Order: sequence, then structure tokens, then C-alpha cells
Amino acid sequence: MRGHCYAVASGKGGVGKTTTAVNTAAALAARGRDVVLVDADLAMTNLGRVVGTDHEPTVHDVLAGHAALEAAIHTDGDVAVLPGADDIDRFRDADPAGLGGVIKRLQTAFDVVVVDTGAGVDHETMVACGLADDVVLVTTPDEMAMTDTGKSRAMVEKVGGRVRGVVVTRADESTASGVADDLGTDLLGAVPDAPAVVGDEPVVETAPDSAVAAAYDAVTDSLAADAAWAAPADGGAVGDD
Repeated sequence: MRGHCYAVASGKGGVGKTTTAVNTAAALAARGRDVVLVDADLAMTNLGRVVGTDHEPTVHDVLAGHAALEAAIHTDGDVAVLPGADDIDRFRDADPAGLGGVIKRLQTAFDVVVVDTGAGVDHETMVACGLADDVVLVTTPDEMAMTDTGKSRAMVEKVGGRVRGVVVTRADESTASGVADDLGTDLLGAVPDAPAVVGDEPVVETAPDSAVAAAYDAVTDSLAADAAWAAPADGGAVGDD
């Protein structure tokens, strides 16, 4: 069975997109799934720093044709990670057109592929969103963030993606419900503002009794309600295109 792919997207940076991707991936792994987390924010990569790995080679090297995909996957933790590189020269060498092939190959080896996309509607973000089985939008209740997220939702639908719902950060349940209604999509979860907890990732592991961890567990439960990863993939080596 082909692994289920979630693209985590936002209309603007700084709303908790990467934090949502990391915690959702960790919560999925805690439920017994074989999960890989992919940094597809090729221009502003930060996933490696967030999860505390400086693994080499990276997704940029794979997209530049300088490394095999298998070599670029960090597998020492509960969640496998395909990180990016900070070097601007490696960004220039990476061909985003190959991102779709990378995601498809990962789906042959993992139950779940969680893709941390770039903020906004750039090409590689829309490639990932168009390929994903489900797109998870992330926003704060801020008016500008919501406006940009609405644009992202429209673009996801234009490229044939399926928006599964929205995670609203720095919000209580009532506020988050209003945001989801305004965006015209399902509410996957409301994540409270907790600066003392967020930053030591993943919170579902480092602070499992916190309200933030409970919120991301609820997000994962919402995704599990109708997801293909309810049945594990066969697993094995990363396949060819």
C-alpha cells in the first residue's frame, strides 16, 4: 500500500507551520506508523535545526543530483527526517521539479510522509500540495495570516489538492472555530499560545502533559479518522520512480 502524504502549508511564515509538521509527525509515529518528515521549504529550510539534526547529505543534494535519496534520510529517531541545507549555492543547484519524484518514492517505503512546505504559494509548495493526499493548513487568528491562508487554500484547490482542514495556533477553541468557519474548512485543532513549551520540539515528546501536546494529539486523532495510514504500508527500501 502506498504511504499517505500530508503537506503542511501556510499563507505566511511565523504561524507555527514547521512546529505543526514536527509534532504531527511525532504523534503519528507514537501511534505505530513509520513516518518520514520532509523539508520542502527549499528557500528557507529550517526543519533540521528544529529537530536537532545536521545530517548530510540533504534534500537539496538529492534534487541537485549529487546524492542518493536513501543517503539523505536521517533515521536515528522515531521519525525519519529528510532535511534541507542552509547553503544558498546548494539551493540554486537544487531542481524543485524533482520534489514530486522524491515524495512518490518515499511513499513506497513509509506509512506516512509529512511534508513541511514553504510559506505562501511558490512552485515547490504547490507541487507538494498537489501530490499530497491531504493538505493541512496552519494559521494564527491574525487577519493578515487568515487572508494569506485563504489564498493558499484557493491555490491548493486550483492544483487539485485536497484541503483536509486547518490548525489554528495561538488560539482557544472558540476563536479557532471562527477561523475555520471564515476559511470554509474543517477545524483540525486549536493550539494555545505557550512560548515556555514551544521551541523544544517535538512538544508531544518533550512536554507530553502540556496543553500544546494535547492539541497536537487531537490534530492527529482528527487526521486518523479517515486516513489511509490506518493500515500500515508494506515498508522496505525507497523505491525508484
